[in-house]
Amino acid sequence: MRSFYPLIFSIIFILFFGLLEILLLRVLNKVWWKKRLVRYAAIGLPVFGSLMVLLWALGEYNTIGWLSFTGAILAVTAFMLEFALMLSLPVSGTLHLFRHITDFIAKRKSERSNEVVDQKRRLFLKTAAVAVPAITVVGAVSGISNSFHEVNVYRRKLFYKDLPEELEGLKIFHLSDPHLHHYVTLSDLEDVLSAAEKFRPDITLVTGDIADDLNLLADALNMIEQLKSPLGTFASLGNHEYFRGVKRVRRIFDKSQTPLLVDEGIIVPVGNLKLLIAGADDPVRMRVRNVDFFRTSIDYLLSRQPLGDFSILMSHRPYALDYASEREFDLVLAGHTHGGQIGFMGRSVFESVWPDRYLWGEYSMGKTKLYTSSGMGHWFPFRLGCPCEAPILELRRA
Repeated sequence: MRSFYPLIFSIIFILFFGLLEILLLRVLNKVWWKKRLVRYAAIGLPVFGSLMVLLWALGEYNTIGWLSFTGAILAVTAFMLEFALMLSLPVSGTLHLFRHITDFIAKRKSERSNEVVDQKRRLFLKTAAVAVPAITVVGAVSGISNSFHEVNVYRRKLFYKDLPEELEGLKIFHLSDPHLHHYVTLSDLEDVLSAAEKFRPDITLVTGDIADDLNLLADALNMIEQLKSPLGTFASLGNHEYFRGVKRVRRIFDKSQTPLLVDEGIIVPVGNLKLLIAGADDPVRMRVRNVDFFRTSIDYLLSRQPLGDFSILMSHRPYALDYASEREFDLVLAGHTHGGQIGFMGRSVFESVWPDRYLWGEYSMGKTKLYTSSGMGHWFPFRLGCPCEAPILELRRA
């Protein structure tokens, strides 16, 4: 039943935004609504989206991959077109209203003084009213297309003032949120691992949401382990591991060579230095800043395994930084946010709205650094200025 939750929510959202789009057209854009083709398209969009969700469900029920993928992509496309129109139609409606007002004023003036109505202004307002929804629709289609671009595997340096000499140049392959299923496949994962192998990472850390199809999890872990990072491969839980069935996830990990760290840590020797690799649990629910949960999780894992000479915490959610900094972890690795899936110049566009959600990139609090990955994959295929990534984080002295 869990696998059908996204289908149920999808059809609800498609119908809701479809009705909203129709309402905005009828009320705010009456000139367009009078056109038969526009009316048919507006009504047909939610109908088409709902049919595609049913196609998606049919593929899921009968485990027909290509049918599920086709239905899911077309359903997402319908939803994003509705969403784009929902954002732009009020603007177009305002421009229509402004044009009618200026036309009325200009007509009254012309009747009194024989002035000619400014046709250039009328043309500009009509063009702008069309351009706004056109731009948002193009953006929606581009975002869906960009979600299937190549994953960005690159080296990023993290600087520490007092970095131990043994860790100078240590390379951490940070893999988060592959969400293996429809949109991201084992073949995509293989490509990412091949790209990462060229950097020769010393350790691989996986911060949750590995597979939305648990039938792919065992193969995914086996592929990741083949990278053979000298200091090992370690993983922590994400919320999707709970959504898909955490008991089954644990059984699969137990049969693999990858330790799943849940409220626990392991000391990894690096020369004479003790490197702590720890994993926080995930609060499962979508509450944004559950500080009490992470306080309990981190305190418990440190009671079982104290900090090392350098300590790394894997936490699927970046909000663990708040308490991890109090307990003086050196580095927190996280994912979950997907960077808001819309970015500009390496930062989420929502950064100014939610600065305390640590949406994408590097953050610092006290001595603790956080890197939030935008994720290798996604459960919702949309990326605009925020590419999928799997960074190699290299520790360096400042």
